[in-house]
Amino acid sequence: MIRPSIDALSGFVDSARNVVLAVGLICIVVLPMHLPYSEVHWLEAILWACLAFYALEWALDISRWSKRDHFRERLLSFQHVIDILAVVPILAANLLGIPATTAWLLGAFWLLKLPAATSGFSLLGHVFLAEANSLMTVVKVFVFVLVMAAIAMHLVERDAQPAAFGTLVNSLYWAVTTLTTTGYGDIVPVTPLGRLIAGFVMISGLAVFGLWTGILATGFAAETRRRDFVRTWEFVAKVPFFKPLSPAAIIEIARMLRPIDVAERTVIVRKGRQGDCMYFIAEGLVEVAGAGVQLGSGAFFGEMALLGDGTRTATVTAVVPSTLLVLDLTDYRIFAAHYPDLAHAVEEEAARRRAERNKKPDISAEPGAAANRHATVDE
Repeated sequence: MIRPSIDALSGFVDSARNVVLAVGLICIVVLPMHLPYSEVHWLEAILWACLAFYALEWALDISRWSKRDHFRERLLSFQHVIDILAVVPILAANLLGIPATTAWLLGAFWLLKLPAATSGFSLLGHVFLAEANSLMTVVKVFVFVLVMAAIAMHLVERDAQPAAFGTLVNSLYWAVTTLTTTGYGDIVPVTPLGRLIAGFVMISGLAVFGLWTGILATGFAAETRRRDFVRTWEFVAKVPFFKPLSPAAIIEIARMLRPIDVAERTVIVRKGRQGDCMYFIAEGLVEVAGAGVQLGSGAFFGEMALLGDGTRTATVTAVVPSTLLVLDLTDYRIFAAHYPDLAHAVEEEAARRRAERNKKPDISAEPGAAANRHATVDE
């Protein structure tokens, strides 16, 4: 009886997370305003309910981790740190008597609950580790230019502007604002040599930040490709149709395929539309409209649009949240050239579907099935 209750709570938390986040942030923003009936503290009541929700999520995470291996490592993970930041700082601020309008500002940590934020910080960490040497080299250049520019400006401008450049600290402040191309304008050189130095510092700032941007952009692109490839590899390995492939061939086909996640009741292909790709089902379940056919993991569909005139012959909808692997027309032709046996299996299945549709005019479906017989669906 306990396990179903925990599963039900976990399902509720997953489904309500985005709604609770949106409501909580809205309440934090409008809390300082004088809204109707604000004297009853109804906004604070909603915020306390949101906090209770995140406390429940924290408890469920600990309960789930305790039943798995590496429990201690989980407690030191970034996900656990996010759970703590979502609850503890707000509780501590309220216990210390900090005004509500200030204490609830700590609810900004709830933004870390967004899956994209967690994934983004994780990706950023990997990029910084991978590009640490290159980034540190640029940091050294930045510091060198910063210090040298401050010293040069201090020597050149201190007599003309003792209040602005009379100390090295003031010159460093100017160098930071100029090198970062912020340029507040509160401290500016007035001598010709000082302006020449300022122009050099501005150009150096553009170059340094251009290097940082290039390094980080390249690192992000490489890390994203690596993650996408690993994810695609895992999905390809689950599709029975690709079982006959060698590891080298799986690597090649994994580079061709791109995974997409579709929500429940999403229309994946629509009858009558032009199509230029086919789909393999890595996880989930889809339904062919009008044919009463459901396809599960390992099946494929949409191949007839690649082998015929490109027009979709059926509408296919996701029954449950599903993960699909998409093979575009150009990649399919490469796939057919490199793996004629598998391509022949696709064409045979398409021919069988076409023949069945001609025999049964009332059924219009274009799904294929995996090479393994258990994944083939008879309509």
